[in-house]
Amino acid sequence: MLALAVMTIMVAAVVVGFPETKVARSLTHWLVEAPARWLNRTAIWRIAFYSGLIGTGILMTILFETEGMMLYGMMAPEIMAWAVMFDVGVMIDALLVTGAILAANGVKVARMQGRVLVDRIATALRTWLRPRARSVRPPASRGSRRSDDDRPAWTGQPVYRAFSMA
Repeated sequence: MLALAVMTIMVAAVVVGFPETKVARSLTHWLVEAPARWLNRTAIWRIAFYSGLIGTGILMTILFETEGMMLYGMMAPEIMAWAVMFDVGVMIDALLVTGAILAANGVKVARMQGRVLVDRIATALRTWLRPRARSVRPPASRGSRRSDDDRPAWTGQPVYRAFSMA
């Protein structure tokens, strides 16, 4: 333990005391920049998952001592394989759903829906931010209503076309 502390102090002294040397630049690259880049690319949920996995191992070692370490040693590879397969499965599902939506609606309809959604949000914000004048509205008439089941619910919604992924 003392050797690790001494080594850490020596590395820090080289990096801080002589930053222009090749050794200091190399240590900075491998001990600071590379882990920072890796952590920057890693999602928070993945870090939380691995932290939980490590915490479980520590907890099992504390609670069950040798048997806990043996059980964790047998359990960890299975959990890691499950997590990798789950991530791959989620990505494949997302790609299949995206492909099905694009096959059914097409890119033009998706673009149109996005544009209509942005226009609706902009209109809602404009009306919300505009000063309101008090006005009295006449009561709505209770006349007969037509059924409009054949028309889309809003302007950007395409007509339903059935598709099969099988």
